[in-house]
Amino acid sequence: MRRDRCENILLSLHQPGYLEARPGENRPLPGHTSLAEARLKLQQLKQIRRQGRCPGTEAREQKREEQKKQAQEQKQARVAPVQKPFTVQDLVELYLTQYIEDRKSTNGRNIAGARKPKGQSETRRTLYGDVVSGLGEMPADAVTRKHVEDMVMTIVQRGANVQAGNVLRELAAAYEFAIGLGYFQMTLQTRRFWPKQASGRPGSN
Repeated sequence: MRRDRCENILLSLHQPGYLEARPGENRPLPGHTSLAEARLKLQQLKQIRRQGRCPGTEAREQKREEQKKQAQEQKQARVAPVQKPFTVQDLVELYLTQYIEDRKSTNGRNIAGARKPKGQSETRRTLYGDVVSGLGEMPADAVTRKHVEDMVMTIVQRGANVQAGNVLRELAAAYEFAIGLGYFQMTLQTRRFWPKQASGRPGSN
């Protein structure tokens, strides 16, 4: 009498994949299915066949669906945009191009900047020469008082005390401008290094 193919699966488990733990008890080798699990699987396969379904076909379809889902997840991971942090350089550019410097509106109308042309170029040179060159690649919300103190002391040590004050004032105004536009929130960390004269009016002089 021909054995059911599914029963052969169970019988194959008595081959070298099993060890005799105690008389009458089989214990699976590492990486093999236990006898109890095999019996349960056999019953599931029989139930599927009684329902007129093909276990092999369903297993292949399930595998194809899993592979398809995995491929879609990998594709989405490849095309998912990487969110770029809002850096100190981004903050400086926002402050310069949207507040300090002349610009055009969406309908092409000229909008005068907060400074005269000479002041615009001086502000850009001040911020890029000392702020962007040292802190430009840092996320703007990660800058601490220590970072700013080190930057200011570097300027002071080269004998440019007035420039140090200007840099600190412009940087504080740039932060206040960006926070006012909702680029990130005000925190104790970002407020801590602001000079009092910069609070309330970005770019005031």
